[in-house]
Amino acid sequence: MKFSSLIAAGAALLLGIPLAQAAEKPQEWELVNPSGVIKQSAIEPAARITSLEGKTVALRWNGKNNGNVVLDHLAELLTQKYPTVKIVKTYNDARLNTISGTPAISENITKAVAAVKPDLVIASQAD
Repeated sequence: MKFSSLIAAGAALLLGIPLAQAAEKPQEWELVNPSGVIKQSAIEPAARITSLEGKTVALRWNGKNNGNVVLDHLAELLTQKYPTVKIVKTYNDARLNTISGTPAISENITKAVAAVKPDLVIASQAD
């Protein structure tokens, strides 16, 4: 290769110009729908209560910052407005004030909260 050819090839590489074109091959693509099949089923919503008088209210906290502060204040307000309401702070149990990161943890938390037989559950995620 002559010196001038070498300089031309080097310049072509620096400028991003291909020296020889590769033969183009047709590409084959397969279109895939990642959404899958969604199975829907109708459910009846839970019955709504009309008053908190004499009811049990469970307060649920997932352990994030200040969620318990909000729920504690809410408990005070509820007991002032509805003197016969029973407030159950489920987050006083350290096993329950956690984020439900797996289905098993979610199920355990749900069962523990349901065990107090609340008429209403109020949860605070906070952040």
